[in-house]
Amino acid sequence: MIRLSTTGEATAAVRGARSVDLLAYTLQRGPLLDALESAALHGAKVRVRLEGAPFGASARGFARYNGGIVRELRHCGAEAHLARATAAARKQPPVHAKALVADGTLFLDDRNWGESDFVVTDSDPNAAQEVAAALGGGMPHDASGAAFALSKSGALKLEAELLRHARNGDHVIVESESFGAGNAVYVALDDLAREGCKPRLIVSAREARNVPERGALARLVRDGADVRVTCATEKFALAGAHAWIGSANASLAFGKFDMLDWGACTNDAATVAAARARVEARWSSAKAFRPKDAGDTARPVVRPR
Repeated sequence: MIRLSTTGEATAAVRGARSVDLLAYTLQRGPLLDALESAALHGAKVRVRLEGAPFGASARGFARYNGGIVRELRHCGAEAHLARATAAARKQPPVHAKALVADGTLFLDDRNWGESDFVVTDSDPNAAQEVAAALGGGMPHDASGAAFALSKSGALKLEAELLRHARNGDHVIVESESFGAGNAVYVALDDLAREGCKPRLIVSAREARNVPERGALARLVRDGADVRVTCATEKFALAGAHAWIGSANASLAFGKFDMLDWGACTNDAATVAAARARVEARWSSAKAFRPKDAGDTARPVVRPR
């Protein structure tokens, strides 16, 4: 079961833990890193896996930074590694998940463990075991019918299923850093738009500048969705009393390879209410996406069979 938590609660759990496993794209300097190093120094078994071949224009700097964090953790006695950092490890899945297990308690973050991040815990022991198993560099096999997934493909499948069950009046709203055609989440949201359900979508203004993504967003607007852009985004999908929360973006590039990411569905009232309040606050200050800026780049939606 999902319930609300905080980065502070996760940090406190690490301080008193005998065993800690952490998957993360990167790890900010601050209380959580300090707690990991302290736990390792005091004899706890601390295992950390960060991304060794990050994406985007800042990839080289991120890789150097993550390498420095790994060296610090090793100096303190932790088992710390970079995914995909050597030729022998190139076939390992990229790490984009933000998942921490402290003495069997699983904490999940959609960003990188900042103090104000939206953090939840999942009491399902199978989910915690999946995270521990993924520390070895393998790809999990997400269980069919489960409410938690540790792969990008599985996470987006859960998000799309939530949207497919939405109905008019569920006040559907989705938030994602990037959002493009070619995945099941895009198709489900576009179907809701074409059915007159008026779904809303918030995306990163930076990502929306990319020509293919602009075209995909323009198609959603033409089909009846309301799209806005903002400078900072998280990953949520809300429909009625249900929410999907995760670290996986419904991005245009997805489909080339899978990666370690997470997604979870919940109907926990407090979690859903907190997620909706967070998304609605961002929606109120976001700017409208202008379809005319996309030109004629929108392509027909390809629906999976």
